[in-house]
Amino acid sequence: MKTYKRINKLAEAVDFVHELLNKNLVICDIGTDHGYLAEKTSCQDYVDKVIATDISSKSLQKLIDLIKLKDLKKIETRVGDGLSVIDSADVTIIAGIGGFEIISMLEKQNKQINGKNKCNYFILQPAQNVVELRHWIFDKKIKLISDYVICDADRFYPILIINIAEKKRTRKNIFNIWLGRDNKVSDEDFFKYLIEVYDSLAFFKTLTKKRIRQDKVLKEKFILYKMIEKLIDV
Repeated sequence: MKTYKRINKLAEAVDFVHELLNKNLVICDIGTDHGYLAEKTSCQDYVDKVIATDISSKSLQKLIDLIKLKDLKKIETRVGDGLSVIDSADVTIIAGIGGFEIISMLEKQNKQINGKNKCNYFILQPAQNVVELRHWIFDKKIKLISDYVICDADRFYPILIINIAEKKRTRKNIFNIWLGRDNKVSDEDFFKYLIEVYDSLAFFKTLTKKRIRQDKVLKEKFILYKMIEKLIDV
């Protein structure tokens, strides 16, 4: 079994949801690809079934071969786009795709069956556009249970846990939108992330105040830049 930090952290997020629900789980792993996460979660005693999906039958074949090799009886594979090929799950993991694609899945594919969503709890690990995803979550007043960043092999991954069925207003500020509500400067991974974001905003050193004031996005990013500057004590 692969033990990438990202895989382990996503599995820990499933553990967390299990503690919230306090029951055996049916898990859906969207875009499973190699199936390492499906394999890891299926080994938990509290997991009844893992539905592993992928839009590519060729990609899904890697997991099918792994299931046969290791006799992973709890994993069921399905070829299809996102949530369209499942009826229901207790928690769904959507990892490695863009924030806009995640929003589309949640809006269009999490349709109700007999008055209930296909799934209420989601663990999200967007590959890009996490800021836009957070905006959508906050604007829809979806309950954001957790939002933090991890570092694996010098790459940073945001992990968000939401309950789409429960409404709860989350304070929408620069930190929460751009950096993730639950991150702490004392966390080594987050501190590294701050450095990377700060370096990416270094172009502000060459911009005039007038240029910054004229652009709404630049103004917000400049506030972020100065905020990070204080956090990392540059």
